[in-house]
Amino acid sequence: MLKGFTRIYPVEGNVAAIVPETPLVFPPAGETKYFAYHNCKTLKVGGTTMTSSTCGGRFCDRQVVAGSIPGTVVPCGCFNRKSRDKFVAEHNLRIPCDRSVSENRSTFVENFRSLQFDELLFQDGSQRVFETIDQRDPVGTMVLRSRVKRLVEHINGKHGWTVIGWVRTGRVKDANEEGNKEAMDIAAETVHPHVTYLYPTDPEDVDASKVVAYRALLITEDGFRKEVKAERQRLRQSREQDEGRARA
Repeated sequence: MLKGFTRIYPVEGNVAAIVPETPLVFPPAGETKYFAYHNCKTLKVGGTTMTSSTCGGRFCDRQVVAGSIPGTVVPCGCFNRKSRDKFVAEHNLRIPCDRSVSENRSTFVENFRSLQFDELLFQDGSQRVFETIDQRDPVGTMVLRSRVKRLVEHINGKHGWTVIGWVRTGRVKDANEEGNKEAMDIAAETVHPHVTYLYPTDPEDVDASKVVAYRALLITEDGFRKEVKAERQRLRQSREQDEGRARA
């Protein structure tokens, strides 16, 4: 049962046209606030790595939520069905925010995962390429990050992104009362936003049948292997040239 006056939004259709834009602000102690940005053209994505999620559920978006203890995460709560690939990309995001969160009006979200976001880049389940490419391979990671960066720049240069999530002010023990079991909890001075939806505001920007620039960004298994091989050869040649100049 829902208590109080709760507005429920339909989930069908374009989310950007349904969810009202609301800035990411520092919420009062103990409160949870949602935020939403549309046509965001300042999104930055970095530190991308591939990882294997704990869930392969058909309806699972592969997201994780940071736990209250630093370095911990809340496990996936959906029904675990091994019906889809478990590989998912993990990113660090820089998103807009109110000055109450950060003076420069941007803040970071670490370890963001989303199968929906991945499907903007990986074509026909090409995440499987990482079953044969070492996930710790610096060259493979370099190529992947380059593709992600180009994708983000492509959308930033079009109609931008819709970024939706929530933030809650946690509580910590008063540092002045360390060791005191009766010490009062006080509001944390920092917040850790959670992004739950990240997608182009205008789906036309990622219509591969119409947008040639976007179609060129899509990753295929064969194409990715070739790009990694070419980049490895380029780096080898560059290293040999540097060594040759050093000997000279």
